Amino acid sequence: MRIQTLGLLLTVFLAGARFAGADADDITTAPELVTDRPDQTESSVTIPPGFVQWESGWTYTEEDEDDVETETHEFPGALLRVGVIERLELRLGWDGYVWEETCEPDEEGVEQSDEVEGGADASVGFKLFLWEESGLLPETALIGSVTVPVGREGISSERWDPAFRFCHAHTLSEVVSIGWNWGLAWESGLDEEEEDRHTLAVFQYTASVAISLGDRWGMFLEAFGDVPLAGDGGPRHSLDGGFTFLVRDNLQLDAAGGFGLSEDADDWFVGV
Repeated sequence: MRIQTLGLLLTVFLAGARFAGADADDITTAPELVTDRPDQTESSVTIPPGFVQWESGWTYTEEDEDDVETETHEFPGALLRVGVIERLELRLGWDGYVWEETCEPDEEGVEQSDEVEGGADASVGFKLFLWEESGLLPETALIGSVTVPVGREGISSERWDPAFRFCHAHTLSEVVSIGWNWGLAWESGLDEEEEDRHTLAVFQYTASVAISLGDRWGMFLEAFGDVPLAGDGGPRHSLDGGFTFLVRDNLQLDAAGGFGLSEDADDWFVGV
């Protein structure tokens, strides 16, 4: 699962271009800013036709498993969202440039390090708004995507991996709302001997509580994870939380961080 925690978010609406389904009067004022970060729960809101929204950030993660410590940086973790027609947006993503350092002791107990860096894979997809909230029925959207294997060898999955998820949201009060996602993703990688490449199906889930702290500040608490449907890997369950600050109507900054709950999850992740 892509982790976009504790990042810097710059979200900009560009109203100079007109897209299919957009009238001139529709693009004179930016709509309410709703982002798909910094949590892992994607919103059920789509970008209106005639607008473009850019979301990006820097991420640092650390994992220590079987005396092997891995530190990873990713930037800019970008997502470009384009309103095409009413209820439908186009999504173009790129994890960005990756710096990864792995340290492990050799047979004599001396630390040995290995570094890998380069561009990561991209993704292309859509978000389709399905229905509005009504009573116990949550607001719902569908996201579909596929990775584009343009990354550097050793970082890229080298395959076109599809994914889909349903995004739900429910308003509890003027201050508190909840959102949750569920879906499937197919992840490609090398086997334990790093000889053969395989693709596994993974069930993904998220559950987030968002709390308004005034006109400009907000916070969230979230649980999320991946559960492989086959193979030897274990589930990856994590908790995170963070804050958002609305600088202006079309510009938001955010920060978040968290930690893993299961053995196969990242130990912790932060950024700035």
